[in-house]
Amino acid sequence: MSAATLTFLSLFVVAMGGAAILDKLALGRLGANEVFVVRMGVNAAICLLLFLAGWLPAKAAVAQAGRVPVALITLSLVVTMGGVFCYIKALSGAEASKVIPLSSAYPLVTFLLALAFLGEKFSWTKLAGTALICAGVGLLAF
Repeated sequence: MSAATLTFLSLFVVAMGGAAILDKLALGRLGANEVFVVRMGVNAAICLLLFLAGWLPAKAAVAQAGRVPVALITLSLVVTMGGVFCYIKALSGAEASKVIPLSSAYPLVTFLLALAFLGEKFSWTKLAGTALICAGVGLLAF
């Protein structure tokens, strides 16, 4: 893995950890549905600005690629929004220190889906690593 990849991954981890605390603080003042709506509204506004800024350079590539990538990206967004809604609802009902570790169990799902849909090769090392992550998540959550 390159240094740039590790840097971005580290920044992602810090951002997600901080976002969880901010979400929990917001849930102290608003209900889960309201937090979700405000979060998605702000997200949409930011995305619209980024879209407008990047559309002209991306337009040709998107037109050349066809509809499938756009459909996959749209489906990814819908799935992500559903996940965020479920995450906010879970966070509203329990301690952040319990919900966040359990929400981090998704590597198991990713591992299985990557085998099924991306043709990634199975390895006992990947399975063991995924199992260790899930075991660690369980230890943190209970």
